[in-house]
Amino acid sequence: MKNLKKLTREAQKTINGGARNKCIDHSDCVVGWCCNRMCVAQACLEA
Repeated sequence: MKNLKKLTREAQKTINGGARNKCIDHSDCVVGWCCNRMCVAQACLEA
């Protein structure tokens, strides 16, 4: 365990799957829309 390299928080999120739903624009999402910086299946109503 001592030989393991420490990962950055961004790398950990990517490995754990936490970053796959993050988006800035609709083109970042494979399926669905970008709503509040998260990819969602349905279009959201923006106020």
